[in-house]
Amino acid sequence: MGTDEIKKLALDAGFVNAAKIETSELVFVEEYRKFCEKNDCGNFGKNYACPPSCGTPQEMKEKVLKYNNAFVFQSQSVVKNLYDNAEVAQVKKAHVKRMRDLLPILKESGLPKKGLSIMCGPCTLCKTCAILENKPCINPEGQSSCVSAYCIDASKMAKSCNMNIEWNGDTVSFFSLYVF
Repeated sequence: MGTDEIKKLALDAGFVNAAKIETSELVFVEEYRKFCEKNDCGNFGKNYACPPSCGTPQEMKEKVLKYNNAFVFQSQSVVKNLYDNAEVAQVKKAHVKRMRDLLPILKESGLPKKGLSIMCGPCTLCKTCAILENKPCINPEGQSSCVSAYCIDASKMAKSCNMNIEWNGDTVSFFSLYVF
């Protein structure tokens, strides 16, 4: 499956852009972990795919760099109020659902099955993360950490992909990756 085919499937799924880059083009900034530690999303220590459970910034970087390639998927949405966390959360949830729906289609079409999904928010595969009951993750193969947990600089990634990142006025941009 070629890049053009993957991009077409992504656009058909509702993404505004998709691009293939080498993982060596990704920029990792360990200081971004502080955004997770601030716990604005409420998942720090409450989700296996989130810090501190997911690994240190260095461990997360090493997970990504085990792979050579990445497909980056972008969605952009208009919102009524950029500062309305509930509205933005719904847009983010729609992006993640779109990505989770697209991945099996891409894998059936020839994208390598052995890869790593990186989403734009905490893992939501389970309604309640097993970590809250001190039980092991029930779906470690499907678990996905977010771009922030990996300390990936989304702005520089977007630039490498020739994508326009917007978080202004009434437009929000979200990114997910599949590294392989």
